[in-house]
Formats: sequence, structure tokens, C-alpha cells
Amino acid sequence: MTPQFLRRYYILRIISNPTVYGVDKNGFVPLKDLQDALDQLRVDNIDDPLYDSLNLHSQKTVKRDLNKIKSYYQVVVLHKRNYGYYIDDYEVNDALKETYEKTELYLLHHHAHAWKDFVSTSRSSLSSQIDLVPLIHAIEQQFIIKMTYHGWYDDGFRTISGFFQPLHIKEINKAWYLIAHNKEYGIYPFCLDDRVKSMSVSKQRVKEPIVFSEKDYFKNAIGILKTDMKAEWIHLKVANHHFKYLASNPMHHSQKIVSPPKDPETEALDYNNPKIWGEIKLHVEPNYEFLMEILKYNLWVKVVRPAHVKEFVKHHIGLMMAYYE
Repeated sequence: MTPQFLRRYYILRIISNPTVYGVDKNGFVPLKDLQDALDQLRVDNIDDPLYDSLNLHSQKTVKRDLNKIKSYYQVVVLHKRNYGYYIDDYEVNDALKETYEKTELYLLHHHAHAWKDFVSTSRSSLSSQIDLVPLIHAIEQQFIIKMTYHGWYDDGFRTISGFFQPLHIKEINKAWYLIAHNKEYGIYPFCLDDRVKSMSVSKQRVKEPIVFSEKDYFKNAIGILKTDMKAEWIHLKVANHHFKYLASNPMHHSQKIVSPPKDPETEALDYNNPKIWGEIKLHVEPNYEFLMEILKYNLWVKVVRPAHVKEFVKHHIGLMMAYYE
């Protein structure tokens, strides 16, 4: 991340959500208020070189940055004379949301020591022997990596050893995975925990690199598991007190709202009341990870169709109930 990127990031953030930065002008951000907000961010991080460019905010520089923002994020920032900058019908698209999330995560890690008393994160299973930065560089440069991996139950207890093209790093459920490829194993997800016995990054490039799209490969996956199961539309009923959560934090990118609860807010949670249930649907493989995701939501989510997926979940709940008889 460069200081210039961070300045443009904060210009967009301030104009799109001005009250958070102390600008309350009916949705407008005058140039002086924008400059003051950037100056305050610079003062708050005066010893950090990453914030060096935040006070380089002349009208000419801001205009140039707004053109970059339009080009990068497809967000058009407008200006009304005597009022200031604003965004009309602002909606965060998926690409912009991803940029926001990754930038905020980067800043959290960047300030990890200074903010340690204010921010807590979940402990992940990432092995202390794994350094993600060289791996990311290897993906970018298409360098060959050498790995020895002792699989557990999920991997069939296999020991996998060889040379791979690293393709992508994915974090899911407090675990980090390296998606890698070679001709013997194809595309394989390696969990970056104690199963990795050795890993090294070479300076040799892959001779015949494959093209990998994380969005296409995991299109129908709920997490990291990609099987030969046919993806299908699965309909779920969701209780009203959790419906808003899943509407804001979709279970899967394919999630669609079929119908909201007729009673969106009730003081009593009567699960026998049909009016508290809304319905969503998602297009995924109904595999083991899907089952785990459904069970995570306790009484608040239930599968209604297809029938065979409903029976799949019901069967496993029955097995669990038997533990407590």
C-alpha cells in the first residue's frame, strides 16, 4: 500500500460517509472540510510514513485523485457549487466492498501493536512456520514452491510432497489455505497449519502456469470444500431476529431473499409462529461444509427444500441427538 493509495482511499471514505469524520453538512463535503479531515488523520498518525501524503490535498490534487477513484472504483464523486462534494445514489458494489475490507484489514495489521488494547481478533490455525508474504509474492511472480504435507482425516491421511504452482490464499473459519497446483494432484487446498511439514519458495518460475480464478473455482462452495456434488438452489427459512443479520451478511454470494418475515420484529420468539419466518435461497453444493454452516445457526435457520437436502441435515441432527440419550 502506498501513501497515495491511502489518501485516495480516505477521500472516498470521507465523502461517502462524512459524519463519521466529523463533517455534518447534509451529505455534502466542502473542500475545506475534506482537507481538515485529512489533516486530522495525518496528525493522529504523525509518526507513520504511510500517512505522509494525507496533507497533500490541494484542489488540483483532489481533482486528480477523484479521477483515479472514478477509474479504479467506478464511483463518480460530484460537486455542487457552494456546497461541496457528494455521491449521488451511492451503493457499495462487491469490488468496492472487497477493497474496503482488505484496506481495513491491512490497516489493522499495520497498527497491530499500537491498537492491541483496543482490537481483538480470533486466533487462527496458521502455523508459525508459515510466512504469508513470500507466498503471496510467489503467487504474483508464479514462482515454484516445494512442499511436504502430512494430511489428516479430511485429506485421507495422505502425505503429499512435490513442487507446486501457488495460486491463491484463502481464509475461512479461522483457518488459512493455500490453493496450489501440479499435474499429479491437480488443484489442491492445503491447510496452512501443522500439516505443513516443510515449505520453501524458489526463484524458478512455473514453465506452464495455469490460470486460476478464485471466484469461478469456488463459485458454488460455501467454504473451501469443492466436491463433485451438483450445486442447486437450497431454500432456507430464517427467524426474524436473525433475518436482518443474514440480509446484511449473506451466507453465500448467490444468496437471494425470497420473502421477508411478515412480522419482522417481535418481542417474543415463538418459533411456531409462521409470521416470524422469512425465506432465502442460495445456490451451493449441499456438502459437509454446507451442513456445518447450517448447524452453526442453531434454531434460527432451517432447510425447507429440496427434500433430500432437508433429510441430509435431519439425519445428522438425529445422529447428534443420539449422543445425549
